Amino acid sequence: MKKIILIAALILAVWNYFEEQKPAAENRGGLMSYFVQTVHGKVVQKKPEFHCDGRLYCPQMKSRAEAEFFLEFCPGTYLDDNKNGIPCENDPRF
Repeated sequence: MKKIILIAALILAVWNYFEEQKPAAENRGGLMSYFVQTVHGKVVQKKPEFHCDGRLYCPQMKSRAEAEFFLEFCPGTYLDDNKNGIPCENDPRF
């Protein structure tokens, strides 16, 4: 088993070396760079516009975005009566 892991690591290292040797137009940063970018992705942290303050029902919400926030982050709300993930879908204000 150790031999298989060693051979796989060696193959990945050689592949990464040859990927990095390609011309700049073709270079994507090597195999390891590709995997790291794929795994990490892009994370954007936004400051929340809303906070859980005890409101539970659709008439208490001021916008669809606020209702979506409450449905996702505030437990015990009654915003999605048919449990399809869309809050206050029968509220004509939104």
